[in-house]
Amino acid sequence: MKYLIIIAVWLISSIEPLSAITPSAVCEIDSSMIEPLYFDGPHSFRIADTQTVPDMENGQFTVSWYVDTEEWDFDPQTNHIFSKIVFKKGNSILATFGDNEGWSYFGVENSKAKMFKSFKINSDYTAIVFRGGVYAAGVPKLTIFVLCGNEVKLVFNKEYFIENVNNNKITIKRDSQDTEYDYLTITNGHVSIITKEHPTGKIIF
Repeated sequence: MKYLIIIAVWLISSIEPLSAITPSAVCEIDSSMIEPLYFDGPHSFRIADTQTVPDMENGQFTVSWYVDTEEWDFDPQTNHIFSKIVFKKGNSILATFGDNEGWSYFGVENSKAKMFKSFKINSDYTAIVFRGGVYAAGVPKLTIFVLCGNEVKLVFNKEYFIENVNNNKITIKRDSQDTEYDYLTITNGHVSIITKEHPTGKIIF
């Protein structure tokens, strides 16, 4: 009996408490939903703006975006496209991402251009959604990052037009002429996509 008690105590003490498990160890990312970012030189940048991430530790988290002056700055029709994104917490850079095709402003709120939309996934995670660079006849990329603590994860990057944003539901389509829509939902602690291939929804994060 004494040995059984010792073994039981050892087993209990060896179990890692839930509080010690980081969120990134619990959530998985569906890599099939991530087309690689394409970024090659030469590059020369100017900073366009910096915005804070709402509801994230009293404005400690910020996102800066940069215009590639080699690629986009020469044409007034395209100099709204930014090719580099920098995430910071305070003065510390958490992550930098670049893409030659770039991203465009999400829209305008209170007469100020908005670079992204943020969505609270749960108490630990916030999703940051970017609208791909809009120009010519190409389909822009829709890119989603997830912010948690000192980590930034790329969880979605595919060609989609954003049709509408309503609360935690983003209506998207694969072609400008499409009459059928797909949907991204950010709720119940997950980011999910609903398509004709996945009519009941597929968790991507």
